[in-house]
Amino acid sequence: MGTWVGFVLDKSSRSLSSLFGVTGVALWMNIIAIFFVFLWVIAIIRVTRDIIHRTNSFSLQVISILFVTFLTPLVWLPIYLLIRPITYKNDRIPRREACASNLVPCYNCSTLNAKEYVCCIACGERLKIKCKECWNSYSHSFAYCNICGAPNIDM
Repeated sequence: MGTWVGFVLDKSSRSLSSLFGVTGVALWMNIIAIFFVFLWVIAIIRVTRDIIHRTNSFSLQVISILFVTFLTPLVWLPIYLLIRPITYKNDRIPRREACASNLVPCYNCSTLNAKEYVCCIACGERLKIKCKECWNSYSHSFAYCNICGAPNIDM
């Protein structure tokens, strides 16, 4: 038989109190403090990612990140939510304005095109298909022709 090398942990070494070196209320205070530090770090990461996607202004990015870091999320996060830019910097126009200005998204690449265009300006895909029965043009998103009711099936 071989010799067993190692040590056996007693049950007290597997508890949270032995991990933190404290017991009772101090243990729970440490756990709550760790939880709030974790939330603080998550808030800093979230604000950093959000402000970078919303603006190209380097000064606004730095100010937002520093304030959420040093003024705590409880103080700065509500203020940040009020002053941040409403739209993302890569948004062309909001979807509601696109519908009002007679634009349709390409089913292939989601680029907004004018309704009268036959092909997408970005990828070249046809924006409308012709019905096999009545030769009416309709959108790719329709399951059936809006004139004769023929199914939208490529044969």
